[in-house]
Amino acid sequence: MLEVEPPTSLEKTHMKPVRIGSKLIGVHSPAFIVAEAGVNHKGSLEAAKRMIDEASRAGADAIKFQTYKAEKLVTKTAPVYWDDVEATATQYAVFKRSKPFGEPEYRALFTHAANVGITCLSTPFDLDAVQMLDGLGVPAFKIASADLTNYPLLRAVARTGKPVILSTGASVLVEVHAAVDFLRRYGCSDIVLLYAVLSYPTPVESVNLLRLHTLQREFPDLPVGFSDHTLPDPCMVVPSLAVALGARLVEKHFTLDRTLPGDDHHLSAEPHELAIMVRNIRTIEAALGDPAFGYQSAEERARRYARRSIVSAVFIPMGTRITVDMLIMKRPGTGIPPAELPRLVGRTATADILPDTVLSWDMVD
Repeated sequence: MLEVEPPTSLEKTHMKPVRIGSKLIGVHSPAFIVAEAGVNHKGSLEAAKRMIDEASRAGADAIKFQTYKAEKLVTKTAPVYWDDVEATATQYAVFKRSKPFGEPEYRALFTHAANVGITCLSTPFDLDAVQMLDGLGVPAFKIASADLTNYPLLRAVARTGKPVILSTGASVLVEVHAAVDFLRRYGCSDIVLLYAVLSYPTPVESVNLLRLHTLQREFPDLPVGFSDHTLPDPCMVVPSLAVALGARLVEKHFTLDRTLPGDDHHLSAEPHELAIMVRNIRTIEAALGDPAFGYQSAEERARRYARRSIVSAVFIPMGTRITVDMLIMKRPGTGIPPAELPRLVGRTATADILPDTVLSWDMVD
């Protein structure tokens, strides 16, 4: 039989909340939802603005793009490591076909996002990108899983003093600890860790969401979230379930149209699916509620009228010594509770008690 460890009690951790824009990420805050747009805008500023609009309309807290140049990211012969629907031979060929945005485009996107009330982020893949995004006032930096060990990049983002969202796909715990320690050493005090599986797309059987608990136990002071690379299903089950298991941030790849060729479109959520995911997450958070056990105000009437009392099963004349066979347990619970049966049996009726009467202590002596 499979043994499942109980969920980590977030109430017992000393998690430091992280602020990104106007939102806090932590135990007592709603999950921070990021629509990962990447370069699914295909180099179109208008498409990127539409993505911002749709992500905001769906209820996401942030939209995130990616900032890279193929020449600075990969060698020309680096093989792909994902399922490429176009069967491209190299990473360079894939990244080269994406038209990168520069400072003017990002300035326009940051302004547009602010106007519609959503935080705009971008993942930098080189030092120039860090400098540009920092200069534009990006409120936090996302580090991709593949750059967990890219210490020059980690140092550059840490020195900005801004929060860092660090993905941990394809890593082992010693590498995650080393990256966190390195970021702190160079001035980054606000870190969010993302559990991720660096497989595009990720088969459901490879998701292993219980590793969220492992990561949280290893880093009890850091918010832990989930970066999802599964294919979207109609109910958006996997990213929604991550929140039920304690994820404080959820990142989901996002596109306007999943049928578009190339990039991350095939594993990305479309606007209506992103909206379903957001709605699921907010419903889950409302349902998770307060861990303190006890009945609630909504249960008050049920507690009074659905529980049982000791009721007379027969006519009991005044002066009769009460026996068990004279009694039955019935609703409502407004009389003597069944737990008091041993105290009641053997007492004497102080008045005639009609059948089907809810007994009270003033009826007996």
